[in-house]
Amino acid sequence: MLRKLLIWVGALLALIFIGGNLFLFPPLPNLPEIAKGLPSNFSEADEEFNRRVLAAFPMPLTVEELTDRLSEQGFKVYAENNYGNFEQSGFPCTLIWRILWEEVDGAVSEMTSKYGGICL
Repeated sequence: MLRKLLIWVGALLALIFIGGNLFLFPPLPNLPEIAKGLPSNFSEADEEFNRRVLAAFPMPLTVEELTDRLSEQGFKVYAENNYGNFEQSGFPCTLIWRILWEEVDGAVSEMTSKYGGICL
């Protein structure tokens, strides 16, 4: 009887520990394809990210098409401010991928991107 109780208490503690870790340290979101494998140097990575963005979203392009595709890739879209953002936080850096656009009559007229990080 005592053995069963100890097994159940151990299993319960293991579940609490695992659940607590997932709550406190949730898994990182999957990177969008255009953000994977960038150089470790922020300046070089920013240039490469910009090339990838322009290749992945060739114009002409409507704002709706762009925002839908960004959302599908995991970007948080702020259409009212004309940008999409993807962040990945982990010690010691928070990495940020941002795509900005200008709009004329519902169409994207210009697009730029930025990649960088804030590190301790």
